[in-house]
Amino acid sequence: MAAEPTSVPEFSLPATDAEPVLLASAATIHSRILEEDRTFLMRVPPRAQKSAEVPRDLTVIYILDAEKHFASAAASAAFFEASRISSLGPVAVVGIVSTDRTRDFTPTASNARRDGTIDEKAPVLGGGADKFLEFLTTELRDAAEKRLPAGTRVVRRMLIGHSYGGLFTLHALLTHPERFDVYAALDPSLWWDQGTLQEFARQHGAAGVQSLANPPMLYTAFASKPRKENTFHLSEGKRFKEETAVTLEKEGIRTEVRFFPEEVHGTVAPPAIFDALKVLFPAENVQKPSSR
Repeated sequence: MAAEPTSVPEFSLPATDAEPVLLASAATIHSRILEEDRTFLMRVPPRAQKSAEVPRDLTVIYILDAEKHFASAAASAAFFEASRISSLGPVAVVGIVSTDRTRDFTPTASNARRDGTIDEKAPVLGGGADKFLEFLTTELRDAAEKRLPAGTRVVRRMLIGHSYGGLFTLHALLTHPERFDVYAALDPSLWWDQGTLQEFARQHGAAGVQSLANPPMLYTAFASKPRKENTFHLSEGKRFKEETAVTLEKEGIRTEVRFFPEEVHGTVAPPAIFDALKVLFPAENVQKPSSR
């Protein structure tokens, strides 16, 4: 079990009635799994800050690289909480601040370049994704969800990651599809270790997913604005849509693959986060989520 979180000053803006509108709070926990302190940001629905208006059912979005993407996720969640435009419902957002992305987000250790060639002079790095997933779904989840208002029930959990974080998100789906209800991989680094993750997906699919009563959903986004250095990455994205996504669909996983022709790798995350929530949770959606 993780140690009790240490509070850090909250981020807020003044409201018109002089009461603060809470944007996020921050906390630090010590992870025994990772053997280090980790900081996370957390946003709860504004009405949940008033005990008389606590929502009964809640979706929790976990987003990686919170230092970059938490604000986009929190803003998108706030927009889609309105029941008339979405079936998402009230949302809490938990963002984990990164320390060593290569170590934490990559499934295998590698010294391969983006084009698939091996750099014999480069150190072999990465391979800590399994350990980070264990931290994320035990220590961090426990610490974060203990901070939810009393009386709420988590009915859906979603994982969002970009770049290496997108690679990690796909790895989590393939190895432990039961850990989250929804996975969103944004411009995932499929080139990592000569594309071994895609090969694994096509050969093995998602472990045990066919035994789940409610298979998870997967949203994948690719920045597809033509760039000379982006050729290999785009070919991997098209391969994902034509082969890997088809394999996962056959296993019962609902997949959505989107290309963003006006975006590059560094700009695709904010619009893709918004699009993921819009596409996966339309107002007419009647799918019943399962609590994981």
